[in-house]
Amino acid sequence: MSISTICRRFTALTLGVALSTTIVSTANAQEVTLRFASFTGPTNFLNTGLFEPWFKKLEEESGGKLKVEFLTGGSAAAPNEVFDSVEAGLIDLGWSITSYNSGRFKSAGVTELPLLASGSSETSAALAALYEDGLIEGFESVKVVGIGTADIARLHHSGEITGLDDFKGAKVRAAGSVLSAMITAVGATPVGLPAPAIAEALSKNVVDAAAADWFAVEGFSLLDVTLGHVDIPLGTTPMYIVMNQNTYDRLPPDIQKVFDDNPPSAFAAFWGPGLEDESNRVRAVVESTPGHHIIVPSEAEMATWSAAADKVIAEWVEATPNGATVLDAYRAEIKAWRESQ
Repeated sequence: MSISTICRRFTALTLGVALSTTIVSTANAQEVTLRFASFTGPTNFLNTGLFEPWFKKLEEESGGKLKVEFLTGGSAAAPNEVFDSVEAGLIDLGWSITSYNSGRFKSAGVTELPLLASGSSETSAALAALYEDGLIEGFESVKVVGIGTADIARLHHSGEITGLDDFKGAKVRAAGSVLSAMITAVGATPVGLPAPAIAEALSKNVVDAAAADWFAVEGFSLLDVTLGHVDIPLGTTPMYIVMNQNTYDRLPPDIQKVFDDNPPSAFAAFWGPGLEDESNRVRAVVESTPGHHIIVPSEAEMATWSAAADKVIAEWVEATPNGATVLDAYRAEIKAWRESQ
């Protein structure tokens, strides 16, 4: 942990009330304000289109007793600090992505496996089902309020490309060890970067390309720094909303019930389709923007990448405790979701 991180956390602790749960007793009830850390900016779709409507729903169900205050743009915690900050009680609630804390959520990495899923609706539902079945570890010290995934990662290149071969030898931003392994398997070099840093890295040639969902092209400003896009379903990274456990335990019973009545699976059913719809909208924007070219891989290209994917999947199963069971359950949940539509 860096000195700056320690200082930042010490400052948060000394401020105390500024980042702690506010519970105000009234004549009839207790009003609760929870601080929610979001590392995306205040106008980012993830805040305005997903998190704000979700928490508005919970506020309404509480009869106005619950309020959620947004701390956006990483002002409360950087992406890799969110889980620890919530766990320590420096913030009440926060969201982040599992790949920012490598090694902590091993079984959740099943969603990163390539060529298994096509959209965040099915991956979010499947991951939530696995979590509620006790197959996803790493969250034991906190209250999980929501769980889901990013949309499926595609490949986006800063230059003019003609196909997947153009990614050989390229430096490619990739989130998570599994996606990084896939990038390596096809002859590219993975580079770890948080989503808000991708555009600058592309503009300065720190990376040549990025594996990211369609949403990120607009949501994280990649439209101006990419030209070529390969529509291949690589996999996706899990996301979560967690609450400090002591904060949850101190909530009035009626406020606890609001959260209990909206479990992680309910959040996934809201989040997944909402993000996938936005990704589809952005894909259409990219397709209609002059200078941009979307490439659908040929059968020969897909055969090469499928062989690499099979190897990456087998290695993940071998390296992950209970990996085969988790993978089988994930595939079964994806199948069940598709059959339900």
